[in-house]
Formats: sequence, C-alpha cells, structure tokens
Amino acid sequence: MNQSDIQAVNELKMLSIDMINKAGSGNPGICLDMASVMYTLFAKVANVYPKNPNFFNRDRIILSSAHIAPLYYAMLYMSGFPISKDDLMNFRRLNYQTPGLPELNNPVGVDASTGLAGDGVAISVGYALGRRYLEALIKKEDDKLNILNFTTYCFISDADILSGTSEEAFSFASAQNLENLVFLYDSNNMMAEGPLEMTFKEDLVKKFQSKGFYVDVLKDSNNIKEIAKSLENAKNSKRPALLIFKNIIGKDSFNAGKNIIHSGVLSFDDTSSLRRKYNLFLPSFEITKDSILQIETQINSRLTKLKKKFDESYLRAKNINSQSLNAIINLLETNCYQSNFDSSNYKINDGYREPLIESNYKVLNLITPRTPFFIGGSAGLNLSCQTLLGGANYQDSKNLLNKNIRFGPRERAMAYILNGMSLLGLRVFGSTKLGFSTEMLSGIRSTALMNLPVTYIFTHDSVYNSEEGPIRISVEQLSFLRAIPNLTVYRPADIMELLGSWEVILQNAKPSALLITTNSVPKLPGSNAKLVRNGGYIIKKEVNRLDGIIIATGSEVISAMQIAYDLQKNNLDLRVISMPSVEAFLAMGNDYQKALLPSNIKTAVIEAGKCDVWYRFATNGDFILNINDFAYSGNPLEVLQKMEFDYDNLKLKIESLMK
Repeated sequence: MNQSDIQAVNELKMLSIDMINKAGSGNPGICLDMASVMYTLFAKVANVYPKNPNFFNRDRIILSSAHIAPLYYAMLYMSGFPISKDDLMNFRRLNYQTPGLPELNNPVGVDASTGLAGDGVAISVGYALGRRYLEALIKKEDDKLNILNFTTYCFISDADILSGTSEEAFSFASAQNLENLVFLYDSNNMMAEGPLEMTFKEDLVKKFQSKGFYVDVLKDSNNIKEIAKSLENAKNSKRPALLIFKNIIGKDSFNAGKNIIHSGVLSFDDTSSLRRKYNLFLPSFEITKDSILQIETQINSRLTKLKKKFDESYLRAKNINSQSLNAIINLLETNCYQSNFDSSNYKINDGYREPLIESNYKVLNLITPRTPFFIGGSAGLNLSCQTLLGGANYQDSKNLLNKNIRFGPRERAMAYILNGMSLLGLRVFGSTKLGFSTEMLSGIRSTALMNLPVTYIFTHDSVYNSEEGPIRISVEQLSFLRAIPNLTVYRPADIMELLGSWEVILQNAKPSALLITTNSVPKLPGSNAKLVRNGGYIIKKEVNRLDGIIIATGSEVISAMQIAYDLQKNNLDLRVISMPSVEAFLAMGNDYQKALLPSNIKTAVIEAGKCDVWYRFATNGDFILNINDFAYSGNPLEVLQKMEFDYDNLKLKIESLMK
C-alpha cells in the first residue's frame, strides 16, 4: 500500500483515540478496526464536498453504527470540513460540534441523527428511495440530465444486523431493488457483552444474497486498494449492497479482539504502544500537513472531474423552460417545500356527514395533484387507512413516479424511511392504525428530534373499533404521542377541522401526527378550519352566563356539544372548547388560554383515551372523563356502556360535576 495512505490512516486512528481518551468515554474498538474503510471512503470513493458540505448532490454518509462518531469527526477534520481542533478536543462536551453520537448537521457533514440500532439503516433506505423518486422527476423533464445521482453509504455494526428495524429496512430495500445504497458492515464478531455467535448464527452472505443484495466479503479490511475496488463495485451494482469487512475489534490495542475494547478509554500504556506501532510521535491531537494534503488532493482531483460534468448538466437544466424542473431544482437547493393549500377554498355544506377517514382520503387527493413532492404510503394498510393517492398505483423499481409507497407491515422501518425521504425536502406521510403506533415511537421520536416535516396519519382512533378487541384498540397511544417533544398532534372533530389541520401541517415544516376516526361525523355548527392553528377555540359559546366549560377532542366534541345543548334545558349554561391540538393551544400564550379557560370556572374534559395532559386544564382529576383502562372485545356501543363512556353516562357525569 501507499505509505502516505498508511500514514494518514494511522493519524486518523490516533486522532479519534485522543478524542475518546480526553472525553473519558467513547468506543475505541470500532475506531481502530474501521479507520482504513473510513479513510478510503472519503479519500478515494465518496463524493464529499468539504468546501460546500451541503451541496445537494453530495454522497450521503449515515452512521447507523453511531459509536463510530469520533472516527467520523476526525475524518471530517482531516478532509477540510468546517470543524476545528477545539471541537475534537471537546468531544462529548456541550456547545461543541462533536456530540457523543451524530446529530443532524452537528457538525456540518452529518446527514442524520442516529444512535439506536437500525435507525440509520432505515434512514439510508429513505435517502435512496427519495433520491430515486426525485431523479425520476428530473429525468421525466429531460432524460439526459444528471444533477441528482448521489450514493448513500451507511456504516453498520452487529447491533444493526440484529435489529428488527434493520431487518424491515433491508427487506424493503430488497423489494424496491434500490440502487446507490451501500452498507459497510464492521464484522468483528464481538459485541459489547461478548462474542456475536452467542446471539447470531445465520449465514449472512446467503441471507443477503437471497434478498437480492450485492454482497462482498473483505477479509483484509486494511487493504486500501481492495476496499476502494469493493466500494466502487458496490456503488455500480444496480442493487442494494452489503460489504462485510472482517475485522479484529480494537486492532493493535492490548485488548484487541476482546469485548472490553468496545467502549471505554485506552490506558496510557496502551495509547503509547499504539503510537510506537504506528511510528507516530506527535503530541495529542496533532496531525501532519502531509496527511491533510494527501486527503485533500485525492478529494479535489476526483471532484474536479465530477464538477465539470455536473455543471454542464446543471446549466442545461437551468436553460430548460420548465416550471416543474425549476420547482425541483428549488427544492433541492433550498430543501424547502412551500404549500398553497388553503382550507377556505373548500365550501362544505351544512348537511355534510361521512366517516372522517373518507373525508381524509378526499383531502389527500386534493393535495396531491398540486405538487409532485407530496408522497407517502402505509404499513400494509393503505386500503384500511384510505390513504391511497390518485388510485392504487404503487411505486416500485419499474414505476418510479407513482406516489403510493407499499411499505408492507414494517411500521418501525417505515417511520425512519420517511425521515430519510424528508431529509431531501419531500413532504411525506405514513399511515397505519393508531393501535400500531407504538411500533413506530422511536422513529417518530427521530422525526421530532431532527425537526422533519413528516406527517403520521393514524386511523381507527380510540375505542370505536372495539370489534377487533383490546390488543388493537388504542387507549394509551395518544398519550405516548403527546409526550414526544416537538411533535404536534392533531385530533380533528369534523371535516372543517380536518381541512384546517392539513392547512397548518402543509404550511409549517414541522413533525405532526394526525388522528382520524372511522366514525361517521357531521359538519359541526361553529366548527372553524382557520382556528385549528390556535389549537383550541370556542365551538359552542355559552348563551347568557358561563356555568362551566367542556373541553373535548376528536369525535367526542360531538358528544360534548350535545351534552351542552341538553343541559341548557336544565339551566346549565356551558361553553364547549374544541381542542384539536393541545400542543398548538399551549403555544398560544397565557392571554389566549385564559380568555378561553377562565381559572374560576369549572372545567371538564371528555376524551376517549388515557392522557394525563388534561390535569393542567381540568378543575381536578374528577373532571377528566377519560378511558383509563384497556377496552373490551365487542360491539362499540356495548363496550362504551361497559366503560361508562357512552353518551348517557357522560351526560350524567358532566351534570353532576357542574352542579
């Protein structure tokens, strides 16, 4: 091998070890055994742009094996990315560009926040799927354009191979035959608690070959020439690829091959021994100018040729008088989708009544013709959730422009795949029944953490589908969703609030969850699409005096309003607040909240689920009319009666509380 390459790799190793030792924690094993792979990827293969790190056609590099972070940060530094030595010296410290695990754009050059087993795998699949779709849109305008053809590389470890999320994502990538998607597996046969064979005995090569993957096994993961050749072959394979690098964890350390090198710090003697082995006698955090020049020269040489080809194609694209192509280029350059969806454009008759799930289907198909960037699918339930766009035309490797994605029953992977697509600027949604949302919570949390405008559509809301029994009936899921920071949950009561929810969702690039009932609901008097953005509003005002307030969400608003009208005959004058979004209401500030909910007025809440958020609004716990137990199998009306949540029971409770 080239001596300059060896020198640069050894300096890369020691730089990452210095970071871990100074921080007092980290994962030195993978930094030692995957350094040659990391170096080869950056210096010889990947299209990275240190001087323009957010260039939209850059190759994406995802760290599903997130504990490789110090090696990655060191590589960014040595490649000329805007990260400082001070950042490296303060690895895992607050307010520096070197968090313990990679966070989106922190530092610049990190393409996704990762840290849970399998999440980066599925995000990478989403990147590949989104790139393929956007590239197809571009090719539709001019098939000679090559302005979006990047490759997604994903570092993975044993935990990713064992993860259920990964298995779903690998399977989906196989079904879609995704190209330009390469997984780099650190196969060192040693997990944190011991040898991999204690928990995994499958033939990985045969397994992935059966999935249709390109598979290559490299027994010498330090041979830079062979690594580069394998990476190039994988990139050009026209199918998803798995490269298996056979390694010794913590190679060259005193504890090489042992599980204790997986995490922790190296001793002074071990660190000194490594420096002697690598013939490096520089102070900590020091690297030679020759190594930096070695890396920068290779990157610049490769990119100079690529940039010329790109510039020619980009100029051709700019000269094409196409509104659609201009919109795509704007999306790629700004990563920002602008919607002109306006709920006031749709006039709904007062007699309108239908299952809200059917109304949502109609709204989806009002949105999708307006933009090619609105795309989504379901975890095997597109027909049940009624979320098909423009008919049953599904996207696959032969039908690249179809907007319906058939995820199959892979809820965990679906959430992360949507995140990957969203990172390219697409406005994506994923749907399933609310009872299945618990499978997706880590992916939804990832959405909220990266602040991505993904919309999760959850149908079959609450206990109204009790024929399927308590296993599938959602009771606590609403509480789980509301507990996720930065996620706005919408539970509209009728068609007007549904339109208003979509207006806010599309006009704000924020994570959101939309809960839709299968119940047939009327257009409610006083319902207001424009007020959904306030989170809560008065849907029924008191007539003469304010005796009490009922807050309700979703289809329970219907019951709350009817109770208020009925109790008015009994000399109780009640206000009804529809609160389609608690998060949006809390963001409105005290003045608005107090105007709707005066502190001296008895306030009750009706919601068919378990959610402790209502303690901040209700007079006391007795005023929260929720469902705090698992439901039962049976006819919905019978189940509601058994749980004392039918109309008559609710009315009696409200009357008793308010009097």
